[in-house]
Amino acid sequence: MRRLFTVLVVLFAATGWLYAGTMSIAWDPVSDTDLAGYKVYYGTAPGNYTLSKDVGNTTSTTLTGLDPCTRYYVAVKAYDTGGLESASYSNEIAGLPRPVLNTVTPASGDQGAALTLTLAGESFDSGATVEFTGTGITVRAVRRDSCSQLSVDIQIAAAASTGARDVTVLNPDRSYGTKAGGFTVNTNAAPTVTATNPAAGATNILVTVKPTATFSERMDPATITASTVRLLDSTGASVAQAAGSPSLSADGLTATITPASNLGYVKTYRVNVIGGASGAKDITGKAMASDYTQSPGFTTAAAPDTTAPTVSSTNPADGATSVVITVKPQVVFSEAMDAATITASTVQLLDSTGAPVAQAAGSPALSADGLTATITPAASLKERANYKIRVVGGSSGAKDRAGNALATTFMQATGFTTENLPPRAPTNNRRSDTN
Repeated sequence: MRRLFTVLVVLFAATGWLYAGTMSIAWDPVSDTDLAGYKVYYGTAPGNYTLSKDVGNTTSTTLTGLDPCTRYYVAVKAYDTGGLESASYSNEIAGLPRPVLNTVTPASGDQGAALTLTLAGESFDSGATVEFTGTGITVRAVRRDSCSQLSVDIQIAAAASTGARDVTVLNPDRSYGTKAGGFTVNTNAAPTVTATNPAAGATNILVTVKPTATFSERMDPATITASTVRLLDSTGASVAQAAGSPSLSADGLTATITPASNLGYVKTYRVNVIGGASGAKDITGKAMASDYTQSPGFTTAAAPDTTAPTVSSTNPADGATSVVITVKPQVVFSEAMDAATITASTVQLLDSTGAPVAQAAGSPALSADGLTATITPAASLKERANYKIRVVGGSSGAKDRAGNALATTFMQATGFTTENLPPRAPTNNRRSDTN
């Protein structure tokens, strides 16, 4: 029996699940008087055919049940009426199962738009390309994210005909899968502002913010100027912009405003984009139908706290006398303090020798509003003794919630003096002039 002729890959449209896991092949017929048929051998390694299919006396077949994204190697032998097979295989072909395109996202785009589409399916090979039926859609780049996903950058011409287009994925071996009507070209609509950052109504925004406006489609950078994309203050006046502002992102969708200086604290601002003939336009020259003004605007944050806290008062007050020995001295601060910095090392009660008085567990305690620290001595104080309240300042001392430390250490000038308790009553009073 003579050897087989070359095996050819036969390309059929792969549309949906019907063609999932398939590979269609064809080969030249063998001229032999007792030819009975052909066997197709295939596997997942070159020259290692673990599967076979007897196709009878026909020169084409479709292999089914193949695993997606798996490369198969295929060769064919002929056999005669006596069951004798060719001494050698045909040439070997290799490839993934036929690609299947399931979804295109987004599924439509306006005339003149530049889009990135996500194509999902299976068996997309490295080097796969994408085609659209009709004219007016240019494929600028195809990226293979995985065997089941492609990212495709397209440009739709401003004059592209509207309506549905078939989308086809072609592997390098020209096997292909088509999604009929997978993408639709829409009439170019006027661009709109789809989002702003900060969002309308946002509060506590940094004064260094660079507001942005995001458009529904790619814009003409020549029309994105400080006269068309603006930031308005609370009086409606335009905020001065830095040189080069506003800037348009590479995809033409987002304009960024860079104010010439920081915004004011606790002020309200609004992003404003001018429409109409003299306003912002898309890359096809279509202008926004009307002006856009953010409503409500966004409000900036309050000025940061840079004021060092101080000790406003103490209880007992400096110079107080006859203070009960069970007293729990208190320190009142000018602003809310950071509880982590109110410790027995920073808020202290000193005895007459200048030594810190031992404090009970959990002392000192800071009030919920952060303004008052209470010292609880581990034991009652001595009577007729002098004590001073001390609060350590500086970098290792007590700090407010903004991280500002007391500028200097605070200590009562004269301190307070505890009470003079009367002596205890005598006990065991009895007559001593007895016999």
